[in-house]
Amino acid sequence: MPVTNDAVAIATRPRGFLALLRGWAPFVGLLVAYEVMRDLASAIGVPPHNLAPFDRHLFDGYEPTLILQAAAASLADRDLLEDAGSLVYGAHFLLPIAVGAWLWAKDRDAFSRFGFTLVILCAMAFATYVVAPTSPPWLAQPSAVRHVIDDAIQRSGLPSSLLWLYSNHDYNLYAAFPSLHAGFPVVAAAAAWQRNRVVGTLLYAWAVVVWLAVVYLGEHYVTDVVGGIAYAAMAITIVRMIRARRAWAALAEAHARPSDAPSPLRSEETTRWRSSR
Repeated sequence: MPVTNDAVAIATRPRGFLALLRGWAPFVGLLVAYEVMRDLASAIGVPPHNLAPFDRHLFDGYEPTLILQAAAASLADRDLLEDAGSLVYGAHFLLPIAVGAWLWAKDRDAFSRFGFTLVILCAMAFATYVVAPTSPPWLAQPSAVRHVIDDAIQRSGLPSSLLWLYSNHDYNLYAAFPSLHAGFPVVAAAAAWQRNRVVGTLLYAWAVVVWLAVVYLGEHYVTDVVGGIAYAAMAITIVRMIRARRAWAALAEAHARPSDAPSPLRSEETTRWRSSR
């Protein structure tokens, strides 16, 4: 009995759906883990830290956030700059999803590496948020640093229900270091670079835009950004080491496994025996 195309589609659909669930499970797990650890630091009584002194030490007594906000205040179209920066900041969770979807369609192995790297990065970052919570500039220095995103959203003309949701959403206020806003674009750019140099270059450029935006908006200190880049580099290195070790283990196992094919020496002896008969 011939197999129809409909039968083949029905037979393969569950397998494809399960592969989709398995492949995207790390992304869902990251969201769940973020919600779980959100209030853990305050629950165990760890006080938040202010990293402004580190920025002042790096920049000879100056704070880049204050410098950027003061420079923007003199612009005639400051509102446009603030809105653009807020949109860049808001693309935080969209970027890994978009890059993940692109890699899913192009290269499943690269997609797996990308997802694994994000998991390692977030695991290290979430652990840091619990044992060493840190305040963003707008919260640590409310009298000096403007909460630019809050101002941009209030004048955005969004429905009151969305404004209420933003104002009342219970998110982790003390998760500034390391900056995942700085780390996610690095992981995305590194993953894309191995698949397509043009896309990788564009994403590295996007990463620089994000770094400047989060400092200007008062959401992160430069110290937070450097920390996010360092954590991303560590996550990429850890994943590469793990995969390299697995590859070597698989290669060693393949060499140790007895081969069914005859050895060259035995084949030569068999040929000589047959020739002598």
